[in-house]
Amino acid sequence: MSIAPPSPPEVIGFRRSPGLRGVEVLDAYHSARDWRVIGDEFAVAVPQTWHGEVRYRGFLHPVEPGMAFCNQPDEPLVAMPTRGRPGSFNVLLIQRPLLEEWLSEQQARPIRAEFSAVSKRLSAGLLCKFRRLFASLDSSDSTMQLQSDALELSESLIAELIAGADDAKLRDGPAIRGTARMRECLHEEGLDVDLETLASKVGLSRFQALRAFKRRYGLPPHAYQLCLRICRARTLLGAGAAPADVAVRCGFVDQSHLNRHFKRHVGVTPMQYANANNNAKGRSSGVYRVISPLVEDRAEFTNSSDAGLER
Repeated sequence: MSIAPPSPPEVIGFRRSPGLRGVEVLDAYHSARDWRVIGDEFAVAVPQTWHGEVRYRGFLHPVEPGMAFCNQPDEPLVAMPTRGRPGSFNVLLIQRPLLEEWLSEQQARPIRAEFSAVSKRLSAGLLCKFRRLFASLDSSDSTMQLQSDALELSESLIAELIAGADDAKLRDGPAIRGTARMRECLHEEGLDVDLETLASKVGLSRFQALRAFKRRYGLPPHAYQLCLRICRARTLLGAGAAPADVAVRCGFVDQSHLNRHFKRHVGVTPMQYANANNNAKGRSSGVYRVISPLVEDRAEFTNSSDAGLER
């Protein structure tokens, strides 16, 4: 007689970042409980494996992976998993002032902060942006990247989930002229400047700064900042600095953080780069070769929302 393995324990957690005001993420793993909730935030629940029904506004709404469940502030809901089976999901909690700020920045006319539907199937692009933000909150990514991921998500979230949202893109207009100054700030203000500071330097909203910079330079500001960090790291490694010291001086959390991004951009680890550079010093050509596979993450440099931007 076989014995079924025990179910994994339920794990509940909340995540937030000082660099991302107005946003919190609830993570629920292997949860079989009924959830009875009243919150003061706008909430978007994104199931991973959770299946069930949600009683909200007097109706039962089926919810499954690939969908989102949206609820307004101060409105009660009861979420019940199918046959009490455990499942996992994430919930993006957005404070009202932040959502209203996103709407004022991104919509050509004033609209109310209100979801267009209680439950809705998500596009592949929006689902990917949710997952990217959830991952960014739990990683060593820079504050600027976290802020950029949130703004990229906000654009698609508004288009797909907010009632009355206009699909037309706002024109950047004069904002494009501030991009040169933003680029100067990235070079002058150190390697840890965040998006909010960068935008304030040129009198733009964060959303305007992000869109205008991407249009002009082909990279979002956080990716440009990361390229500067890698460039600085190469210089220091070439001068003989130890990788652990380079990581600290270039704004990386630790050496493993440097290793991951350096190999993604350069194709070799910092140690391989330093060793090859040392070996090349005795050669008149200064040419060296290190055999190492290059793994490129194009999502770091581009985003599906760029497709609509004018070139």
